[in-house]
Amino acid sequence: MVHAEDGRWIGRPLKRREDRRLLTGTGRYVDDIRPPGCAHVALLRSPHAHARIVRVDVERAARAPGVVTVVTGAEVSHLAPMPVNRLVPDMRVPPHPIIAEARVHAAGTPVAAVVAESPWAARDALELIDVAYEPLAALPEPEAAVADGAPVLFPDIERNRAFSTRPPRS
Repeated sequence: MVHAEDGRWIGRPLKRREDRRLLTGTGRYVDDIRPPGCAHVALLRSPHAHARIVRVDVERAARAPGVVTVVTGAEVSHLAPMPVNRLVPDMRVPPHPIIAEARVHAAGTPVAAVVAESPWAARDALELIDVAYEPLAALPEPEAAVADGAPVLFPDIERNRAFSTRPPRS
């Protein structure tokens, strides 16, 4: 370990200025900052790895106390999809909508968003959203996804392959 006498910072014990605030509960975090008129968002996420969305009923959630609005994929389908980093030239990338409208292709995909006056009101309203899914075959293993006869996840991506490459010959 390097000591302070060496004139180096690495390994040197430093007196921390924030400890008293944090240990006494008077520290301030980003979550503590509440500007006037600030709204909070909670996302309802799909429990299915692959499913067709049959119905999303948000009426009860929209009437819940403290809820400003509830947004589904139908309301945001005109917006640009989420950007995806194309790591490989000519990589075929499926669409990544902000909120799924017709199908989900991964567990955890957002299917609705609640905007409310508090994080608690937003989370409570999520429980009032009724989503009907038709589960479809999931392909959790890469080998199964590209096997002959595997269900096609995205019609524009042949055999579920985003790209193919071979190492250069030496």
